[in-house]
Amino acid sequence: MNHRRNALFQDLIKNPVFIAWVLEDSSELDQYWKNWSSGDITRKEALEQARFSLLSFTDETLRITDEHIAYKVSQSLEIAKRRENAARISKSEFSWLKHSRAMAASIFVLLAAGLFIYIKYPNRTIFTENQQQLSLNQKEEVIIEIANENKEVKYVQLPDGSSVVLRKNSRISYNKNFGQIKRVVVLSGEAFFEVTKDPEIPFFVYANELVTKVLGTSFSIKADENGKNVLVAVKTGKVSVFTKTDQHAREYESGKKLSALLLTCNQQATFERHISRLVRSTITGSMLLKIPIENQKFTYNATPVSEVFASLEKAYGIDIDYNEQIMSRCSITATLGDEPLDNKLKWICAILEANYQISENKVSITGNSCQY
Repeated sequence: MNHRRNALFQDLIKNPVFIAWVLEDSSELDQYWKNWSSGDITRKEALEQARFSLLSFTDETLRITDEHIAYKVSQSLEIAKRRENAARISKSEFSWLKHSRAMAASIFVLLAAGLFIYIKYPNRTIFTENQQQLSLNQKEEVIIEIANENKEVKYVQLPDGSSVVLRKNSRISYNKNFGQIKRVVVLSGEAFFEVTKDPEIPFFVYANELVTKVLGTSFSIKADENGKNVLVAVKTGKVSVFTKTDQHAREYESGKKLSALLLTCNQQATFERHISRLVRSTITGSMLLKIPIENQKFTYNATPVSEVFASLEKAYGIDIDYNEQIMSRCSITATLGDEPLDNKLKWICAILEANYQISENKVSITGNSCQY
């Protein structure tokens, strides 16, 4: 049964007539598809699944095909041909006919151009669509975008103090007024998050078709633009995940509590984009992106500051500048959990009676000697 449904699904999403019916809301084809699926539960299921997929995704496997373009051109020309063969065509009708043929040719040019743009930039669209979430209910629509183009990992501090470790060839964007009304980040690529706790203002990450909602915890997201799946792995605490097209998505977004599919420590959600399926699983450790911070324990027992700072540099991909000679005898005994880097530095500097300043990918620490 499943094999037949999957085969029907694959045929439908490649069928230009079906694509035209779904994407262009061609009501004249309603009866055809109603008859096609009538009395056959497997066909009905395949039809709904394919329709949902086409409406929900801009995945590369669902891009407009040459067959679809040919079908639309043929359809336009057929309409023009029927009008041309109509009896006693008036001059005005003939003029309209020429316009129809020109319009059919224009449709071909526009569709072909659209196909080129879509293939060349297949997922920029979904990233841009997600960015629309940044301006909802915001007083100002200034969007800040940060990309990591050449570093293995890049540290980003959000306005609320949350940390983002951004993998190479990944980018995030957020509203200039981030945190004042909503905390929303749009991700394309791969990143590790440590979110500042604030139950009153939930934190959302939009990554391809998936939305991750947290109140304050640490987790990884892998949402490569051309990837087949979107993955979320939790290191500490818990998060909830749901699709943008979920019928309860607005409820999940507006509520202050976590709902939808809940993930806890060492659990992972996999969203299979081509069949719109969200699966939860247990994993050994939280290594999703294979970066040190995912499994790193920030536990120190009389640890020299040189080792503490080295572990932070490795975890966040930053440089820490301090006077090694003056602070050579300083050590740290503390256990730091899923706090963002800013909070970790506050604790460390409180212990050392030192000060710090974060600028881009560099931390400057000034302190006194710990020799007594």
